Amino acid sequence: LIAFERLEALRYAHYLREDGVLVVNDQRIDPITVVTGAMEYPENIIEDLEKEYTLFAVDAMEEAKKLGNAKSFNVVVLGVAAKHMDFPKEAWLDVIARTVPTKTVELNQKAFLIGYES
Repeated sequence: LIAFERLEALRYAHYLREDGVLVVNDQRIDPITVVTGAMEYPENIIEDLEKEYTLFAVDAMEEAKKLGNAKSFNVVVLGVAAKHMDFPKEAWLDVIARTVPTKTVELNQKAFLIGYES
């Protein structure tokens, strides 16, 4: 299961099968209920999920910002997930080269490799 935010991981972790893996972008995005004060954002989400699930967390937004493009955070997360799948790294890089706009291939491949090698 891939989650682009901590609370999203908490909401959907129960869908994982027993030997499933949870890949989480370690980022906090407050939902409107938290922003308005109706609810509180849960503390220690990553730590609590690690007690129950095989979890890989990455601060993908920070890594993407280092590359100069925050939009590439999702490809960093994809790289983390891809490392735990049965496809070779080169296949992923080839798919990225064939599917993203030409001007963003290098950036997206770098973002993928940051996640893959983390």
